[in-house]
Amino acid sequence: MTEPRHTLIVPIMRARVPVELRLEFPPAPDAEPVREPFAGDLYASYALELPDRYEYVARRHCAELGIEPGALRAQAAGNLRTRRPDLSMNWYPDAKAVSIGLGNDLEAGLLLDDSLMEKLAQDVEGDLVVAVPSREVFVATGTAHPDGLEKLRWAVDQVWPAGRDLLTRDLLVRRDASWEVFVAA
Repeated sequence: MTEPRHTLIVPIMRARVPVELRLEFPPAPDAEPVREPFAGDLYASYALELPDRYEYVARRHCAELGIEPGALRAQAAGNLRTRRPDLSMNWYPDAKAVSIGLGNDLEAGLLLDDSLMEKLAQDVEGDLVVAVPSREVFVATGTAHPDGLEKLRWAVDQVWPAGRDLLTRDLLVRRDASWEVFVAA
């Protein structure tokens, strides 16, 4: 039995593309991938996770699947945890910071999982701060943990020079259930 296509939708975080790098001939409006601004230079997009590739979800897919574009975030976040149940949390021994893994390249998509973010926020002091320098790296701490913030900056510095699917050097902070770029006081 084939699984329903809407259960294949997963979140893929992307970096905003500079204007000078955009396509000269953009796709038709119904073929343009659905994107939502997230925080800083990040946006959330969605893809069908097929056996050999990701196919970005466009409005035409939404029509075919009977799902509103505004419902993609919740659908994708739920699917990510269902499709990747082996979530691992590794706390650093030298800092109050945690690295979270799914065993693939979609870790940054966990930013959309509100229940997981609420749980993480309870495990740290202050507001939740995360580093997602690439799609496959997710490290978190709290604003009240200077050693944890340094660990996040270290993680970004380790990933950035040789990383693939790079997203952002900025740290993000979650306040009142929304994300923004973290600016140290």
